[in-house]
Amino acid sequence: MTPLAHQEAINLNSLSLVREQLIVTIEQASVQLEGFIGDQANVNILQSCVDSLEQIRGTLDVVQLYGASELASEILDSANGIVSGDLSASEEGLSSLTRSFFVLSRYFEYVLQSQRAMPALLIPYINDIRVVYRKPLMPESYFFEVDINRLKAVKESDTVIEDDRELVAVIGRLRHMYQVGLLGLFKQANVKPSLNLMLRAIARIAQLTEGYKAGTFWWVAAAAISLFDEADLEATRERKRNFGQIDRQLKQLINDCKAQFDQPPPAELLRDLIYYTALSGVDNDTARAVQAVYNYQPLSYSEAERQREQRALIGPNANTVSSLVSTLQEELRGVKDIVETASEKEAPTVENYQDITDRITKIKDILNAVGLETASLTMDQQLNNLKQWQQRDQTDGSAQLLEIADAILYVETTLNDLEKRSFGDEKSDVLDDSSRREIIVSSQLAEAQLVVFHEVEAGLSMIKRALNSFSDSDFNTDHIKEVPVTLESIRGGMILLDLPRAAAIISSCVQFVEQSLLTNNNQSAALGHMLNTFADALSGLEYYMECLKVDANADDDILVIAEDSLAALGHSVEQVDT
Repeated sequence: MTPLAHQEAINLNSLSLVREQLIVTIEQASVQLEGFIGDQANVNILQSCVDSLEQIRGTLDVVQLYGASELASEILDSANGIVSGDLSASEEGLSSLTRSFFVLSRYFEYVLQSQRAMPALLIPYINDIRVVYRKPLMPESYFFEVDINRLKAVKESDTVIEDDRELVAVIGRLRHMYQVGLLGLFKQANVKPSLNLMLRAIARIAQLTEGYKAGTFWWVAAAAISLFDEADLEATRERKRNFGQIDRQLKQLINDCKAQFDQPPPAELLRDLIYYTALSGVDNDTARAVQAVYNYQPLSYSEAERQREQRALIGPNANTVSSLVSTLQEELRGVKDIVETASEKEAPTVENYQDITDRITKIKDILNAVGLETASLTMDQQLNNLKQWQQRDQTDGSAQLLEIADAILYVETTLNDLEKRSFGDEKSDVLDDSSRREIIVSSQLAEAQLVVFHEVEAGLSMIKRALNSFSDSDFNTDHIKEVPVTLESIRGGMILLDLPRAAAIISSCVQFVEQSLLTNNNQSAALGHMLNTFADALSGLEYYMECLKVDANADDDILVIAEDSLAALGHSVEQVDT
């Protein structure tokens, strides 16, 4: 099926007309699949499931619920493959099909309740099936309408490298920088610094390819990474895969450099990257520039909303839980009222017992629904007690009522703690004095290290501003006179933190500034290229510092980015034993 421009439009009247029959057919197909799972020798049961799926897909096509139709088609194709013997009836595959039936039914109800369609919600479930059966994944932008054949206006690059060998070497360094950031993203460690490092590399590639056919792709890739970071998009399996494909594009640039500059970009990858810019919902110059080139319609949902609706599709969302808790509190008040009324009499009546029993049963079920198992067991104990009291026809109910009141108080306390409970202090409660002193000393040391980190960050930021001013002023050295002093200060911080390899890098940075920038004997074009390479070195150093803030044992091999860049500038870093 071809994705349509108006995939968000729905006809509620048509959906309402087919609702009952469609839900029945989905449930019927689900039961037939479960029957086959229990008796896999009986292929006729699965064939009946296939027949039901044909009816489901046909109905969804008629009412133009495209995302659901795609999911139904995926289930149908897989079931047909199992019937024909082309696909195996593996446990993993059958489990993915079973989950898909549940999601298909939930999505149909979701569309009716929310009065909107969001077919992108179903792509992860389609891909769950495709992964099992080793089929190509459906791109996240499948339902996104955009003309990817447009090109941004061409302008002359200000970073032209004529020598092919030098160009390959620069792209190789930038690819390594990208890979370091990509690895951090894959590990979900230091995500923002990792994205910043990836952005630095791709933005430089976009400069190098400016004016070529491939330039538009690298420009979009840089924009997508920037907006991905700004909007805190979720690093899903499919998105990590796309960032990995960007690395493969970099490899092709290295292997066949200038020829690749004039090659069109991979269409599917480009579409997904443009989709990320739309999904970000960010309104800045970068996002507006991409939208102006590709002229796409803004999405009707943001990433935050997509995540929220994705959770709602497979279980109760926060609003549902909140509603359940409100109902729970109301029922608790009802039980308290009955207990108070009954306590004013000599003994509870049969009606009192029955009313309390009904309410406590409801409370127990709600507690189970919101995952409060201990409180639910407490209510279950009260139900057993009530049953025994009624069987014994006890007349003195004061002790019984007191026990129920205690249980109600416990549940109320649990609900109150649910929103404000903090487990962070639990460990402190059981520490002895020696452990407390150790924690205090460790905390003071960490605080001192953090002060040094902040000083280093401030120094690096000042240096980058000075270098920008140096470039904008046609290389007026007045702007960078204090840079060596600041670098020496940063080097002192590296020594305090016992980071000799980083300190050696700073020493080489000082040499470069003093010998290559402050002398200012180079042509403007050469200086511009040198500044870009020096900025790469600083970016590598910044990334290393960000990693150290999160993990004191961060691998200092990350510093190879800075060392390679300085070596390219003719200022190799003296190796330090660590």
